[in-house]
Amino acid sequence: MRARKPAAPVIHRIIPPETLMITGLSHDGRGLAHYQGKAFFVEGALEGEQVQIKIQEEHRRFVNAKTTAVLQVSPERCKPDCPSFSHCGGCSMQYWSHTGQLKGKQRIVLEQLERFGDVIPELVVAPLTSTPYGYRHRCRLAIRWGKGGLRLGFRQKGSNAVCPVDSCSVLVPSLQNLPKWLQQILPELKGKTAVSHAELIQAENITAVILRHTRMLSAEDKGLLVDRARDKQCQLWLQDNSGQLVQLYSPDSLPLSYSLPDFQLELLFLPGDFTQVNASMNRLMVAQAVKWLQPDSHDNILDLFCGLGNFSLPLSRYTRQVTGVEVSGGAIERAKNNAVHNNINNCHFFQGDLTGHLSNQWSRDQYDALVLDPPRTGARELLKKLEVALPERILYISCNPATLARDAGLLKEQGFSLKQLGIMDMFPQTEHIESMALFQR
Repeated sequence: MRARKPAAPVIHRIIPPETLMITGLSHDGRGLAHYQGKAFFVEGALEGEQVQIKIQEEHRRFVNAKTTAVLQVSPERCKPDCPSFSHCGGCSMQYWSHTGQLKGKQRIVLEQLERFGDVIPELVVAPLTSTPYGYRHRCRLAIRWGKGGLRLGFRQKGSNAVCPVDSCSVLVPSLQNLPKWLQQILPELKGKTAVSHAELIQAENITAVILRHTRMLSAEDKGLLVDRARDKQCQLWLQDNSGQLVQLYSPDSLPLSYSLPDFQLELLFLPGDFTQVNASMNRLMVAQAVKWLQPDSHDNILDLFCGLGNFSLPLSRYTRQVTGVEVSGGAIERAKNNAVHNNINNCHFFQGDLTGHLSNQWSRDQYDALVLDPPRTGARELLKKLEVALPERILYISCNPATLARDAGLLKEQGFSLKQLGIMDMFPQTEHIESMALFQR
């Protein structure tokens, strides 16, 4: 006789409240309220507001909801700049003043650290800020073909549907009108339905457009795209399903690059490489990282998740040696090339799996400082493996307050104190939070 499957947990449905008073913020910037013993996470609500809501999902201990009306308005509420804000998934915080976003994001990080890591920083520095609009140097656009023709834009909130856009105010000015340009040229292609995504990049020296295709385009279509790119004076790349890139056109022979002027550096990259979307904030972030670490000519520094050398190469200007490790072989190849390109010979880069067994020579060497710039999942397992070999200084760059708090708690157990903390305004108008933390023991 087969054992019966356990019954699904019973969710006790509640009678929706007429209004909710928002008393706090969740880790992702949603309004937080409590009603009938459950936490309500309310999209589009600010602390101190009284709102009417629509329940989206109800769980045993919490409810996801969205704001339908604001009855008591926060002084930090403002009118969204974008006409597509209500349904586009690109920006989620345009109803919140820029000053309010900065204060709220800083508070979220501090609350997460104290609640989940039992950690309080000794010093909280002022946020690094930049322009709230016109900052984004790259974006990815979804493309859908249907009976109504082309739909090109960003994903709608909580959906795979495409919200069409002609322009986008968070993009740098040189990219803002490219969606409309693509809407004009893509329907001219005979094999147009093969094009599924577009990526726009504004590098230091040139604009690049990357078209992802599911089938090979004909020579005629490629020729047409080259003509249009020549008219626009932008680089044009094609990328197939395997990720292979082919450059169709460039107005000159210059590679894509971005600069770090404070360190007299130019970093070269390819369209598929990770670069920070906010170039001006990246410059401020790197400068702050070097200032906080205070490297000297005797230091040997380890940079994990080093990418193209965004932190490694600037630090090498002041240290004896920097070792960078990254899982992507392509990124490591570019990092090595960037060291040569900038006449740097005290940077060494290695490809390595930072989630598996650390058997490489770099993991057995002694270091004076560690730079960590992990993905959203954080670096908990890596920190456990490195515990004995961890240096006295750790600079942690985080894109997720929850995993930063978890990892900060582990570092506290390993004898570290959180000396400094600051947020960086890398993604204005969105819920995403970038922060920097300096640990020392």
